[in-house]
Amino acid sequence: MVATLTLPPNDITTKLVYHYSVSTNLSLQESSVENSTLTLEDGKTLTGTTSVINSLVESFVTSLAAKNETDAAEVQKWIKLTEEADKDPLKVGKELNEHLTTRTYIVENYLTVADLVAFARIYDFIAKLSSNERFELPNLTRWFDFIQNTAASESGPKSGLNTVKIDLEAPKVEKKVEPKKSKTTNDQSKGDAAAGPSTKESKKTDKKAAKEAEKASKKNERKEKETKKEPAATSIISPSLLDLRVGHIIKADKHPDADSLYVEQIDVGEAEPRIVVSGLVKHIPLDQMQDRDVVLVCNLKPVSMRGTKSFAMVLAATSAEGKVELVDPPPGSKPGDRAYFEGYDDGTPEPVLNPKKKVWETLQPGLVTTNNKEASWVNNNEDKSVHLLRTEKGICTVPTVVNATIK
Repeated sequence: MVATLTLPPNDITTKLVYHYSVSTNLSLQESSVENSTLTLEDGKTLTGTTSVINSLVESFVTSLAAKNETDAAEVQKWIKLTEEADKDPLKVGKELNEHLTTRTYIVENYLTVADLVAFARIYDFIAKLSSNERFELPNLTRWFDFIQNTAASESGPKSGLNTVKIDLEAPKVEKKVEPKKSKTTNDQSKGDAAAGPSTKESKKTDKKAAKEAEKASKKNERKEKETKKEPAATSIISPSLLDLRVGHIIKADKHPDADSLYVEQIDVGEAEPRIVVSGLVKHIPLDQMQDRDVVLVCNLKPVSMRGTKSFAMVLAATSAEGKVELVDPPPGSKPGDRAYFEGYDDGTPEPVLNPKKKVWETLQPGLVTTNNKEASWVNNNEDKSVHLLRTEKGICTVPTVVNATIK
């Protein structure tokens, strides 16, 4: 017996989770039932969105599961909290916006079912906001755009949640500079009111004061014109800001305090190897992490992961089915070789990316593999142009996955 998921037309949340990773052991039926129902192979039936979603993640969409009990509790907290989105979406939006200030995902540093559930429940609210209203919730807007272009890029449209066009460039605001009033003119007016009959001396003084007042007024006018001509400052986020390098994994071990993490020592062409923590245990065997070349982002702000500080991030591609493969530098590359996206090789990477500028969060949704298994960045904000990731030795690639998200 194949397990069966029965959905009412309005349960977009459960449908999104189902379409994220469709299992051959699960069939979908849509009907006019009041609540979602999941009938398992043993005949057991679960009813209600939360119960059904939790069972789906446990048995059929395991790639969305939390990695430990602490994270699991956090996932359930946000599933419960976002239930209020129908009644008070602004309140839920503000809580998510605050929570996501320094986060890419809702729970820890990896995708969970909490991200898809929150995305589905907050979708209508974000879709209806104006650009200015979205910039009042910058962290929520950035996360929403990230999820819709990665985790929900395929399952979203299948569930009726089409891509919402979001402009990540902040609106420009022009400052109006009021001309300063001339102190000399004011003083002169006061003096004129109190003055008696003119004398030759007073006429000379008045004439001099008038000239100074006229001079000061013209100076203020010039300043005002120059201020208006100055263009509003803009912050351009481009791939050239990323410090991408070839690295060689010298040694890799499982994290002593986290079953889902590897701790690697990676040579990136510096005096000492960098310590890097990666959440790849469930996807890549330990022996495949040893003695191999990779591509890293080397200027993210170091973060502590279960007591071990990580000083870079290994790039890996994840397919829609959840298959994960490391990005390979071209043959002949050596540790420390610079990697860059074609067309963005003339910039200077920042020493350490400022988390407040959200450089990585802005660029990452455009990182994908092509149909030729090449690593690339797609400029989603402009002309959809594709820029391949390369070193001086050639193009960076992956073994098999195409149209996969790189992160």
